[in-house]
Amino acid sequence: MSEGEKIQFNGNLALLRVCAIVYIVNVLNFVFNMSFMAGHGGFFSSLWSALTNSSFEDLLATVGLLIVSGIGLPVLLGVLVFVVLLALGVFAIVKNNVMVLKILAVLLLIWVFASVFIIIPIHVLMADAVTKVDVQNFINMVFNVNVVVAVAAFFVASKKHDESGAAAAEEPFNLGLFRLCAIFFIVSGLNSLAHFVCTQSPLFQFAFFGVVNLVVGVFSLAKENPAVLIAGSLMMFVKILLNWLNFIRISGLDPYMVGSLVSHAVFNTSTVIAIAVFFIKPEWVKSCLQKMKG
Repeated sequence: MSEGEKIQFNGNLALLRVCAIVYIVNVLNFVFNMSFMAGHGGFFSSLWSALTNSSFEDLLATVGLLIVSGIGLPVLLGVLVFVVLLALGVFAIVKNNVMVLKILAVLLLIWVFASVFIIIPIHVLMADAVTKVDVQNFINMVFNVNVVVAVAAFFVASKKHDESGAAAAEEPFNLGLFRLCAIFFIVSGLNSLAHFVCTQSPLFQFAFFGVVNLVVGVFSLAKENPAVLIAGSLMMFVKILLNWLNFIRISGLDPYMVGSLVSHAVFNTSTVIAIAVFFIKPEWVKSCLQKMKG
């Protein structure tokens, strides 16, 4: 990035990058999950087998069958949508483009609004009953950590920085990124607690980590203490590890399912935020690591 581009961007660069990365990993997470589904069973397994093992003539016949059956066009449109979303996320982070970031945020908010007030109610009406899955989906949409990121996107350029960087020097840490991470912990904690209470989940892990995330978020936000967020992010990594061990204990070492679990953990908003916490006050984190080594 040239000096002219640095002067033109008057905003929180770290916050912009974190928000853009969240959009990118969510798109990649969906793509990887669909890929694992394709190789694991049902219609997608047959389609995947046709694409990977068939001859060129059989592949053309399969594509023709998809077009005639009417499935090909929706699949193509879906692929194009995710390619466009991925491209927009990459463009936002490469060009530091706040406008593109806000467009992605608006699209995400529209999707959440439509899910809560249109998609989920229609599914309930068609099923004539409220299932546990419906309750889980509703909780995930109401206490949605991605909504926190979408709202944060509108504050990326809300504070003007002068060319000398004096505004950044006055702050002991990145306040915008700090607030995003703290509110993320609060919403994540409320999500886990709501799951535990409303779905009567037997996993007390939901309650434990829900309380931990909620306390971490509220305390750090009240005291403006980034060290508490770092402790919370380490607990988040512990939670991911426990999820892996618990899944392997129940389902075994199915390579498809383990691969899906790993991709979900890597390409996940929680993982991005847990890493971003260490960039709230990078110099302080660096000095702490140097003291530990010494």
